[in-house]
Amino acid sequence: MSDEPRPAESHRKLALALHEWADDHESPPPVPGAEIRRRAVRRRRRRHASLATVGASAVAAVSVVLSMAFIGGKKEGHSRPPAATLKAPGPSSAAASVPAATVNLSRRELVVGGRVLPISAGAAKTPTPTGRMTVTGKYEVAALPTDTLGLGRRYETKAPWVIRLRTPQNRTNYIVAFILDEKAPGNYDSTTGWIGLRRGDAEWLYRRLDPGAVVAVVGAAPTPASTTPAPAAPTPVRTGPAGTAP
Repeated sequence: MSDEPRPAESHRKLALALHEWADDHESPPPVPGAEIRRRAVRRRRRRHASLATVGASAVAAVSVVLSMAFIGGKKEGHSRPPAATLKAPGPSSAAASVPAATVNLSRRELVVGGRVLPISAGAAKTPTPTGRMTVTGKYEVAALPTDTLGLGRRYETKAPWVIRLRTPQNRTNYIVAFILDEKAPGNYDSTTGWIGLRRGDAEWLYRRLDPGAVVAVVGAAPTPASTTPAPAAPTPVRTGPAGTAP
């Protein structure tokens, strides 16, 4: 038997190949001339409408810019920038420069909120530092070193209504209720540099000064009176008519 393909099978394969080639190269049916013209007219109309929209938007933007320039020029009168002006300090900065309390060592008094409180400050050998001090803490009762309070040996003792201060020299000082000597405030200075108040005044002040408040300490402690007695005035001697003693 021969291996050559039969004629009918060859014809069938050839027909299938021709159909596939025709499908791949099939071109769309031609569009009539009238339809082509209608499509061109529609494209031109859409193009004209887009150009008109863009033009209107540009005109509106230019009008807004011109209006703003006209209004700004009319309001300022010229195009030169205004001169710089100095601003006054705000109320917060002005308030920060005002101390919440003032201690006058010369008068032995502390003034806060219009109230005057008598104090006892540092003695001559242990003067109270001056300057603007800041409240860094406060305690209803605090244990303080006794040498700070001038009590001799170093140990801790409890003191009421304590306000802790930070001095300009970055040292610690205190405002304390002077329970050891209620007569000292306003009369004499007997502390080691801290500021002593009567117990009731110390509590009142404690409730009004908060951390961050500024306490200004000014003046100097009064010079203690001299203990040397003044010389006695000479006693006048009466003389008689002739200049002799009676």
